[in-house]
Amino acid sequence: MSEQNPYGAPQQPGYPATPPPAAPGYGGVPAQPGYDAAQQPGYPGAYPGYGGAYAPVPPPKRSRKGLWITLGTIGAVVVIGGGALAYFVYDATSNAGTQKIVLPANFKDTTRNDDNPVSAAMEKAMTDSLGKGDGNWKPTGVAGVYQNSSSEPDLIVAGAYGKVLMPKKELDAAFDGVSSKGSEVTDRHSVDAGPKGGEMECANVTQTDTPKMGICAWADSSSLVMVMKVPQDENSKPDLDKLAADTRDLRAVSEVPK
Repeated sequence: MSEQNPYGAPQQPGYPATPPPAAPGYGGVPAQPGYDAAQQPGYPGAYPGYGGAYAPVPPPKRSRKGLWITLGTIGAVVVIGGGALAYFVYDATSNAGTQKIVLPANFKDTTRNDDNPVSAAMEKAMTDSLGKGDGNWKPTGVAGVYQNSSSEPDLIVAGAYGKVLMPKKELDAAFDGVSSKGSEVTDRHSVDAGPKGGEMECANVTQTDTPKMGICAWADSSSLVMVMKVPQDENSKPDLDKLAADTRDLRAVSEVPK
């Protein structure tokens, strides 16, 4: 005869095959389910760059005084030597202009570079233009390129001297000639010509896809000279007030008695 359980309770069953759900944590938040690989989103294909796609590498900056200076300035010089030539008079029996132009070797912090190809081209343009006509129109052409420590021209000078009958018309012909070469002349205005008198004007000159250039020019009974400058920063506007002051200073040392 088997021994009876004194407590009379049935024997406890073994552990169930599946444990019951875990009790909720503090605050009644249910336990988090396990990770399910099928439910996890994949990583994005690629992280975008800052601000979107990478910006393209900008092309190299063009020379601020490259081919345009060589061609555009020469066009102006040809007009000075040709289109405006009618207002220069040479007559062996009359008194010619009392002044001549002798460009200095150095001007302020620049040096005249006679080997610069721009200077050589301007000299040739002046010579070719002045050689045309009936032989009675013979002003003397002058040209020069002034450079600082860089290889780029700083000031470009072109003009002529002789006997000038109508200085104001001379200036008009010169600026009109620049416009006729496809350039746009803006902000043209008269400025103080300085103690030597005569007429002096300045303007901005632009062509398509080129830096803006400043031009100041003087004309009196002996000469017409244009002084041209492109700013160091090709995106900035030429300082015409400073260019006018430089032009007066250059005139003071270059226009001398014959």
